[in-house]
Amino acid sequence: MTGESDVRRRGEQERSRVAKKQILDAAVTVLIKDGYSGASTVRIQQEAGVSRGKLLNYFQSRDELLIAAVHHLAATRFRTLSDRSDWPIGAADRISAAVDTMWATYQQPYFWASMELWLASRAHDDLRAALLPLERDLGRMVRESTDTFFGADLAEVEGYSEMRELLNTSMRGVAMTYALEQRDATRDPHLRAWKGLAESVLLGSRFGTSG
Repeated sequence: MTGESDVRRRGEQERSRVAKKQILDAAVTVLIKDGYSGASTVRIQQEAGVSRGKLLNYFQSRDELLIAAVHHLAATRFRTLSDRSDWPIGAADRISAAVDTMWATYQQPYFWASMELWLASRAHDDLRAALLPLERDLGRMVRESTDTFFGADLAEVEGYSEMRELLNTSMRGVAMTYALEQRDATRDPHLRAWKGLAESVLLGSRFGTSG
């Protein structure tokens, strides 16, 4: 009987995990498609294909659900990127690959979902208060993942931390322009400038490539 109970319990846990993931994925989809104002719990419930009772069993409010959905998607994405093992060996090639990977994160669904919440929080005090802890955690994930992209040796070079923040801030701003004009992000002209900046900071002092 104990064995049967364990099997039943594991089955219930797996179904619960799948249902929760369905809801989180649906929340991000609706948030990106319909914006914050259109991302109602009813709309998310329909997208997820679950009952209202099941949705409310996991999340008591719309904001709680939307924030959890963005965090879930971002954490999954950054975890996948941080597990990458085929980084180039040469420093210049590693920098180029790191910048490309950084920029790619700003084309992901989690970024646009996060921006929807940022903009909505300007007029919703409760959302802003609930969002702050998430953004601090996302900021930590971005910094840690960026450090992984560049690798330990480059991340220890003087000026790296400031360069990392400048690149992420610049990329966030440029990414927002894609909301108005869809184009091939891999051909963005800023990529050359970002890579040049990273090389001048990380390689210039050691290999004389700056200036």
